[in-house]
Amino acid sequence: MGSVAFGRFVNCTAFGTASKAFAKELTDVLATERPAAKLTEYRHLWVDLSHMMQQLGKAYSNMYGIYCLVIFFTTIIATYGSLSEIIEHGATYKEVGLFVIVFYCMSLLFIICNEAHHASKRVGLNFQERLLNVNLTAVDKATQKEVEMFLVAIDKNPPTMNLDGYANINRGLITSNISFMATYLVVLMQFKLTLLRQSAKNAFISALKSNLSRIRTLDMDKLRT
Repeated sequence: MGSVAFGRFVNCTAFGTASKAFAKELTDVLATERPAAKLTEYRHLWVDLSHMMQQLGKAYSNMYGIYCLVIFFTTIIATYGSLSEIIEHGATYKEVGLFVIVFYCMSLLFIICNEAHHASKRVGLNFQERLLNVNLTAVDKATQKEVEMFLVAIDKNPPTMNLDGYANINRGLITSNISFMATYLVVLMQFKLTLLRQSAKNAFISALKSNLSRIRTLDMDKLRT
């Protein structure tokens, strides 16, 4: 699983590095006179870069989808197992291994989502901010039109990675996973506590019956004597 997260880190870092150099070139072009022709070329180049990010998400959507499900269920099972052991037998070294598994899985999920978030921000939001900072009154009409078309292209082609349309890979995926995990853990712990209360109640009733039977036996022995 670590190799998957490392692959995502490499891909997102490559997109971030390329977009950073691209943004610098865009800033230099905007500083020149009549940059409309160059802006047209850069707009088409940016659209290609955005489509590459979208296609990267689609190409690995099945693998990352299964990977996220594995992290989800592994984290829930490991957390539930450790909490159950602590409730029943107290804290021991056994639970440390389960907590390490939880930390490892959540760290990998954070790397995948955080790198995708930064890559989308560098390719989309950074370019949008640079274009919005252009003083349109100080440039010619052709440049104004190209800046507006560039902004429309960014709005219509958001550079996001998703799991084949089911969910976007960004920081929001981390928070949604944590909220779902917490919900399932609360339900499982409620079942666990209910079972513990029932077993404690049954043990108390059986012990009470045993004590009553002993008392009756002693009373019968006293009456006989």
